[in-house]
Amino acid sequence: MSVTIKDVAADAGVSTATVSHVINKTRYVSDEVQNRVNESIARLNYYPNHLVRGLRSKKSNTIGVVLPSISNEMFGALTEKIQKRLFKQDYNIILCNTSYDSALEDRALETLIMKQADAIIIVPVKDYSPKMKEIRDMGMPLVFVDRVFEDSGVDTIRVDNFKGEYDIVGYLISMGHVRIGYIDRNVEQSHSLEQKNGYIQALKDNGIPVDPDLIVNAKGYDFMAGAEAVKRLIRKNCDITAISAYYDIIAFGVIRGLIDLGYSVPEDKSVVGYDGMKFTEVTSPRLTTVMTPVDVLAKKICDLLVKRLREKHSEGRTVFTPVDIIIEPKLILQESVRRCDL
Repeated sequence: MSVTIKDVAADAGVSTATVSHVINKTRYVSDEVQNRVNESIARLNYYPNHLVRGLRSKKSNTIGVVLPSISNEMFGALTEKIQKRLFKQDYNIILCNTSYDSALEDRALETLIMKQADAIIIVPVKDYSPKMKEIRDMGMPLVFVDRVFEDSGVDTIRVDNFKGEYDIVGYLISMGHVRIGYIDRNVEQSHSLEQKNGYIQALKDNGIPVDPDLIVNAKGYDFMAGAEAVKRLIRKNCDITAISAYYDIIAFGVIRGLIDLGYSVPEDKSVVGYDGMKFTEVTSPRLTTVMTPVDVLAKKICDLLVKRLREKHSEGRTVFTPVDIIIEPKLILQESVRRCDL
């Protein structure tokens, strides 16, 4: 038979109300009584019924985090930092992986609704879906990360991907590169369009014609997709001296693909990535990249979400004036770029 709150109260010699106050921190209880109650909880292996408490308070103290790929190091680091910050605010997280599949994304959102999550942090797969609109209309706080949808009425926190790509392509140009290839995503979204536009604008601002043949789309999100994409790019444009990849993993694949074709990096071709993964510091050569400030991103997300939840529970608000918070990335110069003397 499972242990109840009455068993804990009897063991500690206090009322069930006192046990509840100790667990939920809803009223002052002396240190001596708190210690007795906590010792009884530990001795009896009592687990509070948070589902019942949540039904009464209309709070589950649970936040849903929905990601397109948990294998992405940046998303993993972001989730870890979000979890640590929310834990300090007495929130737990439910992590959902969508594998860039819209159907799985809808299923994850439905699960979080049924689990009575208090709020959801999501990196959308592609579109602003009807399920997301449903969640917004329910009054559940929802935060889009690194994706923006016009007139969605949803809070957005994102990196300035235009500036990040503009800066790294500008750096390549400052190193004498003119024929610069770009490996883009297979599916266009707001962040990918901003990033590609940064590449294009950097060329234009430096008087370099934009050649559509120098832009190819990777057919996936993994290492091999980068290797395959650069082979297609180089076979059509062997005079390219530098390649910018939209994502560090793709950049690692680019380096592998160039080696397969008989080139050395950076001696023959320079390569840059994006996101600032830790692996960029241990590859050979170390990868020049654009770092997403994960600490700042996690703090902004958590601060905004906790603010929304407090407003909702203290003021009963279900409608918020959405914000669009933009975070500046950082250029990380390492070993994968060499000056071009052509």
